Amino acid sequence: MALSTFIPYPNVPAYPGVPQLVRPIQVAIAEEPILAIGLGTVENLLGSAFQQAPRWGIFDLEGEQLGLTIAGSTTALQSLGNTLLDQLTGNSTPVLSTIGFDFLKEMKVSDFPVEQGGFASYNKVEMPANPTVMLAFAGSESDRTAFLAAIDAATKSTGLYNVVTPEVIYIGYTIERYRYSRRATKGATLLLVEIALKEVRQVSPAFATVSQIVNPQNTSATPQVNSGMTQPQATDQSTLLSITNKLTALLGSTN
Repeated sequence: MALSTFIPYPNVPAYPGVPQLVRPIQVAIAEEPILAIGLGTVENLLGSAFQQAPRWGIFDLEGEQLGLTIAGSTTALQSLGNTLLDQLTGNSTPVLSTIGFDFLKEMKVSDFPVEQGGFASYNKVEMPANPTVMLAFAGSESDRTAFLAAIDAATKSTGLYNVVTPEVIYIGYTIERYRYSRRATKGATLLLVEIALKEVRQVSPAFATVSQIVNPQNTSATPQVNSGMTQPQATDQSTLLSITNKLTALLGSTN
């Protein structure tokens, strides 16, 4: 858009109590270069850069947001630099936003008749939770390709993620499936990605140890003890062969 197509801003006199209008930096540079670095423009840029939005999204165990490396950093200093660069060049920095969140927690209850007063904890089993997060991503074609590749790699991996909301942080979830759509009514370059996760409940293994029985009442109850490697020995002569040899010797002595 050419600078001449912008709607001209009124010339507000500098009277006490009359605020100065904040103008786009392109118009300010074209009309009054000094105003481009005025307090109004700087205050507007700093306000948008340092504004802290609620923390939403999917984060890995190291605290990195899923797709954040593609969308760009959200630190105040880099956000200010991106805002200034976008104002000067007219380009747009990739933007990642969380626009939807659904959470499902289910309990399985036994459907067979239970005696009155006999309903216990084993009749009600807790199932893994299933949160669903809707992400919106806007950026260039290469940014969108890289973002979808990152989502696909995270879905195939066995890594665990945390789902962060302003009220609750859900820890230890794996990505089960994802799908994305693009609508002409919402912008052909805007990706709407729906990510479904499932809770992974981990337990610590417990191993039992068997203590040595010193003086068992029954000697056969003593567990086997590994005494090391044994040397091969010659097998004993069978009873039948021993009797045959003795009979042969007796018959030979009678002859």
